[in-house]
Amino acid sequence: MHNQNTKTEATESTHDSSEKIEFEDMHLQVGHKMYLTLATYAKNSDEPNNSHATSMIGYVPGGTLIVTMPTSGQLTGSPFVEGDQISVRLISGQNAYKFSTYVDKIIKIPYKFLHLSFPQNIQKQCFRKSRRIKCNYQAILAEETTPINIVDLSFYGAGINSTVPLGTPGSVVSLSFTIIVDDKEIPLSIMAIIKSSKQNNTNVIFSGVEFTEMKPDQTFMLRHLIYQEIVEHPENVM
Repeated sequence: MHNQNTKTEATESTHDSSEKIEFEDMHLQVGHKMYLTLATYAKNSDEPNNSHATSMIGYVPGGTLIVTMPTSGQLTGSPFVEGDQISVRLISGQNAYKFSTYVDKIIKIPYKFLHLSFPQNIQKQCFRKSRRIKCNYQAILAEETTPINIVDLSFYGAGINSTVPLGTPGSVVSLSFTIIVDDKEIPLSIMAIIKSSKQNNTNVIFSGVEFTEMKPDQTFMLRHLIYQEIVEHPENVM
C-alpha cells in the first residue's frame, strides 16, 4: 500500500473540503488540462520543475483515467515507468483539485498516451474570489507600447504601477505580459477596464483594472498561477 505525503496548504487562502469527492463531481470534459508531477522523473533529473501539462482523453469509472503524453523538450528517453506514483493537479470552475494516481500502462503506438489508475481520494479546495497575490510582472500597454509593472493579480483583475496614466476610469486597454506557471513562460494579451487610478507622492500612478473578454485558456492559466502561489508561496497572498 502506497502512502502519499501531502503538502500543507495555505488555509487562509483556500478552504479544504472534507466531503467525499467523486470523480464526476469535477465535471471534466475531454481535453481538460491537468498537471502531472512525476516522482520518478524528479529523482532522475536535475530539472527543478517536474510538473507537466497534459489533457484528459477519457476515463472508465472505477477503472482507468486516460491522458495524453505530456509534450516537452525536457522529457527525453523514458521518463515514465509503469507503477510510478503521480500527483495530479487541475482547476475546474472555482475549485482546485488534486489526487494521487499510478501509471498503469504506457501506450506509444499509434498515439502516445497514459493509462492512470482511477483516482480514489480526491481533495478539493475552494478559492476565494477576492484573493489576490503579490507579483512583479513587466507588461506593455498595447495601445501606446507603454511599459508598466503589474504588482498584484487576481482571477479577475490586476494592480498596476506606471509613470504615465493608463487612461481614464471606464476606458478599455489591452495588456500584454508574461506569467510564470510551473517555471514555464506563458504570454498573455488581455483586455481590461480601468476601474481606479491614484498617484502617490513619488509620481508613481497605481491603477486598478478588471479583466474582460478573457479566453478560457487565459482564465485557466491565471487560476493555475494563483493556485500555485497560494500553495507554494503563501507569503505572497494579499
